[in-house]
Amino acid sequence: MDMVLTIIAVLGLGALLISVVIFTVAARRYVSEDDSEPLGLVADSGRDYRPRNREDRRQSRPPVMFPITVDGELIPQDRRQRPDRRHHSR
Repeated sequence: MDMVLTIIAVLGLGALLISVVIFTVAARRYVSEDDSEPLGLVADSGRDYRPRNREDRRQSRPPVMFPITVDGELIPQDRRQRPDRRHHSR
């Protein structure tokens, strides 16, 4: 019985230490005013960041009217069963 209680105590202390580390890292990273520390283990090169402008936003095209030819194949009618989800009220 003492062995089981010792194992539970060790696992509980380990969980407590892990939660304290996670909390302090999160508090330092997201609450602190320090901007000098990188957010991840690997430094962010900024390669994936692209500033947005008007030209790269989606441009709405008119809806497709059937019959339509795609890749040389005639599609006589729309086979979708559900209505357009963008106009569906919840």
